[in-house]
Amino acid sequence: MKHSLTDIVDVILRRLQEHPGPVPSEKGLRTWLSRQGYNKREIDAAMKLVNPRFHSASYTAPQARTSVRLLSILEEYKLTPEARNALARLDLYGLLDPYDREMILDYLNHLEGEVGLDELDYLLSWMVCSGRDIGYQQTLFNVFENKKDTLH
Repeated sequence: MKHSLTDIVDVILRRLQEHPGPVPSEKGLRTWLSRQGYNKREIDAAMKLVNPRFHSASYTAPQARTSVRLLSILEEYKLTPEARNALARLDLYGLLDPYDREMILDYLNHLEGEVGLDELDYLLSWMVCSGRDIGYQQTLFNVFENKKDTLH
């Protein structure tokens, strides 16, 4: 069975989110994914996206991406699992810079109740996409909606 690359990345992100604690090793993730039915080529491609350090000894993270912040307890509580996954995908693919992400998370605190995909979609449209070109907007919403043919 052929799996989409975004499916495998989502499975990895879900696994990391469901099992907090120390980040598992690449070997451990690969073993777990192979037990889930993914082949070596699919796992290699997904691992390159999830953690480029696994594939390059001389990898240095870009300066804009060096400050990674975990969600606070309130932010994690307010976001539905689907909204957390969508936000993580956007961050993983580099479609949100740290400033935009912080602004979205700040506005989450002002909304009442749980924040789902619809509310996150509204915040992205209003705060991020209003100043970007149509190509960026389309890519952002394709990744947000988890469309499988977004990345070429």
